[in-house]
Amino acid sequence: MPHVNDDEVRAAARYVSTAAAQDFDAAGGIDHERGVLQVRERISKGKFIPLQRGQARTAAAVDGGSAIVMDCGSFVVGAITAGHVTMERGKATAHVQPLRLLPVSQIDKPCVYDEIFKEALYAAPPDAPESLESLVGRARNLAEWLDAERAIAALDKGSLLLIDGSLWAGTPGIRPLVARVADAAQKKGICLAGVSKQSKLYTGYRPLVPALARLGKREFGEACWAYPIDLTEYADRQFGETFVAHLHPMADFAFRVDVCPAPGRSCQDALESLVALSNDPGYLGYPYPLARVHNEVALGGELCTELEVSLKRAISTEGGELGAIEEYGRDFHKVLDGGG
Repeated sequence: MPHVNDDEVRAAARYVSTAAAQDFDAAGGIDHERGVLQVRERISKGKFIPLQRGQARTAAAVDGGSAIVMDCGSFVVGAITAGHVTMERGKATAHVQPLRLLPVSQIDKPCVYDEIFKEALYAAPPDAPESLESLVGRARNLAEWLDAERAIAALDKGSLLLIDGSLWAGTPGIRPLVARVADAAQKKGICLAGVSKQSKLYTGYRPLVPALARLGKREFGEACWAYPIDLTEYADRQFGETFVAHLHPMADFAFRVDVCPAPGRSCQDALESLVALSNDPGYLGYPYPLARVHNEVALGGELCTELEVSLKRAISTEGGELGAIEEYGRDFHKVLDGGG
Protein backbone atom coordinates (compact mmCIF):
# COMPACT_ATOMS: atom_id res chain seq x y z
CA MET A 1 0.00 0.00 0.00
CA PRO A 2 1.41 3.44 -0.87
CA HIS A 3 2.55 5.54 2.10
CA VAL A 4 1.50 9.16 2.46
CA ASN A 5 3.83 11.59 4.15
CA ASP A 6 2.43 13.35 7.23
CA ASP A 7 3.35 16.72 5.69
CA GLU A 8 1.11 15.91 2.71
CA VAL A 9 -1.81 15.17 5.03
CA ARG A 10 -1.29 18.36 7.04
CA ALA A 11 -0.97 20.50 3.87
CA ALA A 12 -4.22 19.06 2.48
CA ALA A 13 -5.92 19.58 5.85
CA ARG A 14 -4.83 23.24 5.91
CA TYR A 15 -6.21 23.77 2.40
CA VAL A 16 -9.57 22.18 3.21
CA SER A 17 -9.86 24.09 6.51
CA THR A 18 -9.16 27.40 4.76
CA ALA A 19 -11.47 26.64 1.81
CA ALA A 20 -14.34 25.72 4.14
CA ALA A 21 -14.21 29.18 5.71
CA GLN A 22 -13.29 31.26 2.65
CA ASP A 23 -15.67 33.93 1.34
CA PHE A 24 -15.92 34.87 -2.32
CA ASP A 25 -12.68 36.50 -3.43
CA ALA A 26 -12.13 35.70 -7.11
CA ALA A 27 -13.81 34.46 -10.25
CA GLY A 28 -13.97 30.67 -10.48
CA GLY A 29 -14.69 28.08 -13.13
CA ILE A 30 -18.09 26.94 -14.36
CA ASP A 31 -19.35 23.83 -16.14
CA HIS A 32 -22.59 24.61 -17.95
CA GLU A 33 -23.61 21.02 -18.71
CA ARG A 34 -23.15 19.80 -15.14
CA GLY A 35 -24.51 23.03 -13.64
CA VAL A 36 -21.33 23.91 -11.73
CA LEU A 37 -21.93 27.63 -11.17
CA GLN A 38 -20.31 30.28 -9.04
CA VAL A 39 -22.63 32.54 -7.04
CA ARG A 40 -20.85 35.87 -6.78
CA GLU A 41 -22.91 37.66 -4.13
CA ARG A 42 -21.87 37.50 -0.50
CA ILE A 43 -24.05 35.65 1.98
CA SER A 44 -26.19 37.92 4.16
CA LYS A 45 -28.11 36.82 7.25
CA GLY A 46 -30.79 39.40 6.44
CA LYS A 47 -31.89 37.59 3.27
CA PHE A 48 -33.36 34.52 4.95
CA ILE A 49 -37.15 34.22 4.47
CA PRO A 50 -39.21 32.34 7.11
CA LEU A 51 -41.50 29.66 5.67
CA GLN A 52 -44.75 28.34 7.09
CA ARG A 53 -46.48 25.09 6.22
CA GLY A 54 -48.55 25.87 3.15
CA GLN A 55 -51.72 24.51 1.66
CA ALA A 56 -51.57 20.90 0.50
CA ARG A 57 -52.41 20.59 -3.18
CA THR A 58 -52.24 18.06 -5.97
CA ALA A 59 -48.61 17.48 -6.93
CA ALA A 60 -46.78 15.41 -9.51
CA ALA A 61 -43.06 14.64 -9.52
CA VAL A 62 -40.88 13.65 -12.49
CA ASP A 63 -37.64 11.67 -12.45
CA GLY A 64 -35.72 9.28 -14.66
CA GLY A 65 -33.28 6.43 -14.34
CA SER A 66 -30.41 5.20 -16.48
CA ALA A 67 -27.66 2.60 -16.36
CA ILE A 68 -25.11 0.83 -18.54
CA VAL A 69 -26.33 -2.77 -18.80
CA MET A 70 -23.48 -4.07 -20.96
CA ASP A 71 -20.12 -2.37 -21.48
CA CYS A 72 -17.79 -3.70 -24.17
CA GLY A 73 -15.59 -0.62 -24.33
CA SER A 74 -16.23 0.51 -27.89
CA PHE A 75 -19.95 -0.22 -27.65
CA VAL A 76 -22.44 -0.34 -24.79
CA VAL A 77 -26.07 -1.12 -24.13
CA GLY A 78 -27.67 1.51 -21.94
CA ALA A 79 -31.09 1.44 -20.29
CA ILE A 80 -33.26 4.50 -19.63
CA THR A 81 -36.69 5.22 -18.25
CA ALA A 82 -38.65 8.19 -16.95
CA GLY A 83 -41.94 8.64 -15.18
CA HIS A 84 -43.98 10.66 -12.75
CA VAL A 85 -45.91 10.08 -9.55
CA THR A 86 -49.07 12.06 -8.86
CA MET A 87 -50.11 12.75 -5.25
CA GLU A 88 -53.75 13.67 -4.72
CA ARG A 89 -55.56 13.56 -1.36
CA GLY A 90 -52.74 11.46 0.08
CA LYS A 91 -52.88 8.81 -2.66
CA ALA A 92 -49.88 8.23 -4.93
CA THR A 93 -50.28 7.01 -8.50
CA ALA A 94 -47.23 6.07 -10.58
CA HIS A 95 -46.94 6.49 -14.35
CA VAL A 96 -43.62 5.00 -15.48
CA GLN A 97 -42.48 4.70 -19.09
CA PRO A 98 -41.29 1.25 -20.28
CA LEU A 99 -37.56 0.66 -20.16
CA ARG A 100 -35.77 1.60 -23.35
CA LEU A 101 -32.57 -0.23 -24.23
CA LEU A 102 -30.06 1.95 -26.03
CA PRO A 103 -27.28 0.11 -27.90
CA VAL A 104 -24.64 2.53 -29.19
CA SER A 105 -20.99 2.46 -30.29
CA GLN A 106 -18.23 4.97 -30.84
CA ILE A 107 -18.89 4.64 -34.59
CA ASP A 108 -22.60 5.47 -34.63
CA LYS A 109 -22.71 7.69 -31.52
CA PRO A 110 -23.43 10.93 -33.46
CA CYS A 111 -26.22 9.31 -35.50
CA VAL A 112 -27.86 7.68 -32.46
CA TYR A 113 -27.79 10.94 -30.50
CA ASP A 114 -29.08 12.89 -33.49
CA GLU A 115 -32.14 10.63 -33.64
CA ILE A 116 -32.81 10.83 -29.89
CA PHE A 117 -32.43 14.62 -29.85
CA LYS A 118 -34.72 15.11 -32.84
CA GLU A 119 -37.44 13.01 -31.18
CA ALA A 120 -37.58 15.58 -28.39
CA LEU A 121 -36.73 18.88 -30.08
CA TYR A 122 -37.50 18.32 -33.80
CA ALA A 123 -34.06 19.72 -34.69
CA ALA A 124 -30.49 18.49 -34.97
CA PRO A 125 -28.35 18.72 -31.81
CA PRO A 126 -25.56 21.34 -31.71
CA ASP A 127 -22.99 18.75 -30.59
CA ALA A 128 -22.46 15.08 -29.78
CA PRO A 129 -21.74 13.70 -26.28
CA GLU A 130 -18.08 13.07 -25.53
CA SER A 131 -18.65 9.56 -24.19
CA LEU A 132 -21.13 6.73 -24.57
CA GLU A 133 -22.04 7.08 -20.88
CA SER A 134 -22.75 10.76 -21.42
CA LEU A 135 -25.04 9.92 -24.33
CA VAL A 136 -27.09 7.60 -22.13
CA GLY A 137 -27.29 10.29 -19.44
CA ARG A 138 -28.43 12.91 -21.93
CA ALA A 139 -31.05 10.52 -23.33
CA ARG A 140 -32.43 10.08 -19.80
CA ASN A 141 -32.51 13.86 -19.30
CA LEU A 142 -34.49 14.35 -22.51
CA ALA A 143 -36.88 11.57 -21.48
CA GLU A 144 -37.50 13.30 -18.15
CA TRP A 145 -38.48 16.60 -19.79
CA LEU A 146 -40.74 14.80 -22.25
CA ASP A 147 -42.45 13.05 -19.32
CA ALA A 148 -42.88 16.44 -17.64
CA GLU A 149 -44.98 17.45 -20.66
CA ARG A 150 -47.14 14.34 -20.19
CA ALA A 151 -47.58 15.15 -16.51
CA ILE A 152 -48.63 18.75 -17.23
CA ALA A 153 -51.23 17.54 -19.72
CA ALA A 154 -52.85 15.44 -16.98
CA LEU A 155 -52.71 18.02 -14.15
CA ASP A 156 -55.36 20.59 -13.26
CA LYS A 157 -54.91 24.29 -12.71
CA GLY A 158 -53.40 25.07 -9.31
CA SER A 159 -51.34 21.87 -9.19
CA LEU A 160 -47.62 21.63 -8.52
CA LEU A 161 -45.16 19.86 -10.81
CA LEU A 162 -41.80 18.89 -9.30
CA ILE A 163 -38.73 18.11 -11.37
CA ASP A 164 -35.85 16.07 -9.98
CA GLY A 165 -32.97 18.51 -10.39
CA SER A 166 -32.76 22.18 -11.27
CA LEU A 167 -34.64 24.08 -13.95
CA TRP A 168 -31.34 24.47 -15.75
CA ALA A 169 -30.86 23.96 -19.48
CA GLY A 170 -27.34 22.60 -19.18
CA THR A 171 -27.29 20.11 -22.05
CA PRO A 172 -26.35 21.99 -25.25
CA GLY A 173 -29.44 22.73 -27.34
CA ILE A 174 -32.00 21.65 -24.73
CA ARG A 175 -33.23 25.13 -23.81
CA PRO A 176 -36.24 25.09 -26.20
CA LEU A 177 -37.50 21.88 -24.56
CA VAL A 178 -37.20 23.29 -21.03
CA ALA A 179 -38.91 26.49 -22.25
CA ARG A 180 -41.67 24.37 -23.80
CA VAL A 181 -42.33 22.68 -20.45
CA ALA A 182 -42.21 25.97 -18.52
CA ASP A 183 -44.60 27.65 -20.99
CA ALA A 184 -47.03 24.72 -20.86
CA ALA A 185 -47.08 24.90 -17.06
CA GLN A 186 -47.74 28.65 -17.13
CA LYS A 187 -50.60 28.30 -19.60
CA LYS A 188 -52.33 25.68 -17.42
CA GLY A 189 -51.77 27.59 -14.18
CA ILE A 190 -49.36 24.98 -12.80
CA CYS A 191 -46.41 25.84 -10.57
CA LEU A 192 -43.13 24.30 -11.78
CA ALA A 193 -40.38 23.61 -9.26
CA GLY A 194 -37.03 21.86 -9.57
CA VAL A 195 -35.45 20.35 -6.44
CA SER A 196 -31.78 19.35 -6.55
CA LYS A 197 -30.62 16.52 -4.30
CA GLN A 198 -27.02 17.62 -4.78
CA SER A 199 -26.46 21.18 -5.95
CA LYS A 200 -23.23 22.23 -7.64
CA LEU A 201 -23.59 25.94 -6.80
CA TYR A 202 -20.62 27.32 -4.92
CA THR A 203 -19.50 30.58 -3.36
CA GLY A 204 -15.85 31.33 -2.71
CA TYR A 205 -14.39 27.88 -2.14
CA ARG A 206 -17.49 26.57 -0.39
CA PRO A 207 -20.48 24.56 -1.66
CA LEU A 208 -23.34 27.04 -1.33
CA VAL A 209 -26.24 24.84 -0.16
CA PRO A 210 -24.59 23.17 2.86
CA ALA A 211 -22.93 26.49 3.79
CA LEU A 212 -26.35 28.16 3.94
CA ALA A 213 -27.85 25.14 5.73
CA ARG A 214 -25.19 25.46 8.41
CA LEU A 215 -25.74 29.21 8.77
CA GLY A 216 -29.53 28.82 8.83
CA LYS A 217 -29.37 26.23 11.59
CA ARG A 218 -27.05 28.43 13.65
CA GLU A 219 -29.21 31.54 13.23
CA PHE A 220 -32.74 30.10 13.32
CA GLY A 221 -32.46 26.67 14.93
CA GLU A 222 -35.27 24.27 14.05
CA ALA A 223 -37.18 26.28 11.46
CA CYS A 224 -38.20 26.30 7.81
CA TRP A 225 -36.67 29.00 5.67
CA ALA A 226 -35.64 29.96 2.15
CA TYR A 227 -32.71 32.02 0.92
CA PRO A 228 -32.93 33.67 -2.54
CA ILE A 229 -29.97 33.12 -4.91
CA ASP A 230 -29.17 35.58 -7.68
CA LEU A 231 -28.42 33.67 -10.90
CA THR A 232 -29.27 36.51 -13.31
CA GLU A 233 -25.88 36.23 -15.01
CA TYR A 234 -26.89 32.73 -16.09
CA ALA A 235 -30.36 33.76 -17.33
CA ASP A 236 -29.75 32.29 -20.79
CA ARG A 237 -29.95 28.79 -19.28
CA GLN A 238 -31.78 29.25 -15.97
CA PHE A 239 -35.56 29.12 -15.59
CA GLY A 240 -37.47 30.56 -12.65
CA GLU A 241 -36.13 31.99 -9.42
CA THR A 242 -33.60 30.06 -7.34
CA PHE A 243 -33.61 29.48 -3.58
CA VAL A 244 -31.88 27.35 -1.01
CA ALA A 245 -34.69 26.00 1.16
CA HIS A 246 -34.93 24.12 4.46
CA LEU A 247 -38.32 22.41 4.21
CA HIS A 248 -38.76 20.79 7.63
CA PRO A 249 -37.69 22.10 11.05
CA MET A 250 -35.97 18.82 11.98
CA ALA A 251 -34.40 18.05 8.60
CA ASP A 252 -30.66 17.55 8.25
CA PHE A 253 -30.60 18.80 4.66
CA ALA A 254 -31.47 21.93 2.72
CA PHE A 255 -31.94 21.88 -1.06
CA ARG A 256 -31.60 24.11 -4.07
CA VAL A 257 -35.13 24.85 -5.32
CA ASP A 258 -35.91 26.58 -8.63
CA VAL A 259 -39.44 27.97 -8.85
CA CYS A 260 -41.61 29.13 -11.75
CA PRO A 261 -44.79 30.11 -9.87
CA ALA A 262 -48.18 29.86 -11.51
CA PRO A 263 -49.66 33.16 -12.71
CA GLY A 264 -50.97 35.14 -9.76
CA ARG A 265 -49.04 33.05 -7.21
CA SER A 266 -45.75 33.83 -5.47
CA CYS A 267 -42.54 31.87 -5.06
CA GLN A 268 -43.09 31.87 -1.30
CA ASP A 269 -46.51 30.28 -1.82
CA ALA A 270 -44.87 27.53 -3.89
CA LEU A 271 -42.11 26.98 -1.33
CA GLU A 272 -44.63 26.72 1.50
CA SER A 273 -46.54 24.12 -0.52
CA LEU A 274 -43.27 22.15 -0.66
CA VAL A 275 -43.05 22.38 3.13
CA ALA A 276 -46.44 20.64 3.29
CA LEU A 277 -45.06 17.81 1.11
CA SER A 278 -41.81 17.32 3.04
CA ASN A 279 -42.84 15.68 6.32
CA ASP A 280 -42.56 11.97 5.50
CA PRO A 281 -40.45 10.41 8.32
CA GLY A 282 -38.33 8.43 5.86
CA TYR A 283 -37.36 11.51 3.80
CA LEU A 284 -37.72 14.36 6.28
CA GLY A 285 -37.31 17.73 4.58
CA TYR A 286 -37.51 16.34 1.02
CA PRO A 287 -40.75 16.43 -1.00
CA TYR A 288 -42.31 12.98 -0.75
CA PRO A 289 -43.52 12.81 -4.38
CA LEU A 290 -39.90 13.17 -5.56
CA ALA A 291 -38.72 10.45 -3.18
CA ARG A 292 -41.51 8.17 -4.37
CA VAL A 293 -40.85 8.68 -8.10
CA HIS A 294 -37.10 8.19 -7.57
CA ASN A 295 -37.82 4.75 -6.14
CA GLU A 296 -40.14 3.98 -9.05
CA VAL A 297 -37.58 4.72 -11.79
CA ALA A 298 -34.24 3.85 -10.17
CA LEU A 299 -32.33 1.17 -12.08
CA GLY A 300 -30.58 -0.70 -9.28
CA GLY A 301 -27.95 -3.41 -9.45
CA GLU A 302 -30.38 -6.32 -9.23
CA LEU A 303 -32.50 -5.04 -12.12
CA CYS A 304 -29.42 -4.35 -14.24
CA THR A 305 -28.18 -7.89 -13.61
CA GLU A 306 -31.55 -9.27 -14.75
CA LEU A 307 -31.42 -7.09 -17.86
CA GLU A 308 -27.89 -8.29 -18.65
CA VAL A 309 -28.97 -11.93 -18.30
CA SER A 310 -31.97 -11.35 -20.57
CA LEU A 311 -29.77 -9.57 -23.09
CA LYS A 312 -27.22 -12.39 -23.17
CA ARG A 313 -29.99 -14.95 -23.61
CA ALA A 314 -31.37 -12.93 -26.54
CA ILE A 315 -27.88 -12.61 -28.07
CA SER A 316 -27.62 -16.40 -28.12
CA THR A 317 -31.11 -16.72 -29.58
CA GLU A 318 -30.23 -14.21 -32.32
CA GLY A 319 -27.14 -16.22 -33.25
CA GLY A 320 -24.61 -13.88 -31.70
CA GLU A 321 -21.22 -15.12 -30.50
CA LEU A 322 -21.83 -14.67 -26.79
CA GLY A 323 -18.38 -15.91 -25.79
CA ALA A 324 -16.68 -13.19 -27.82
CA ILE A 325 -19.03 -10.51 -26.49
CA GLU A 326 -18.36 -11.58 -22.90
CA GLU A 327 -14.62 -11.37 -23.55
CA TYR A 328 -15.01 -7.85 -24.97
CA GLY A 329 -16.71 -6.84 -21.72
CA ARG A 330 -14.08 -8.25 -19.38
CA ASP A 331 -12.24 -5.75 -17.17
CA PHE A 332 -9.06 -6.73 -15.37
CA HIS A 333 -9.75 -4.06 -12.75
CA LYS A 334 -12.37 -6.44 -11.33
CA VAL A 335 -9.71 -9.10 -10.91
CA LEU A 336 -7.35 -6.67 -9.21
CA ASP A 337 -10.14 -5.41 -6.96
CA GLY A 338 -11.23 -8.93 -6.00
CA GLY A 339 -14.44 -8.92 -8.06
CA GLY A 340 -13.49 -11.89 -10.27
